[in-house]
Amino acid sequence: MNRPEPDRAPSRATEPLPKSWRPALTLLGALLAVTAAIAVAAAVVDRLIYG
Repeated sequence: MNRPEPDRAPSRATEPLPKSWRPALTLLGALLAVTAAIAVAAAVVDRLIYG
């Protein structure tokens, strides 16, 4: 028995991909800033506790 070919067209409308990398880079920058802030806070707390 032959399996039917899947439809190439999506069954529902989809959003187009963004044309710019700026939103992704902004998100990555924000995540980097949050990570850096947590690292600095952890270093400060470590210095306060252990000298």
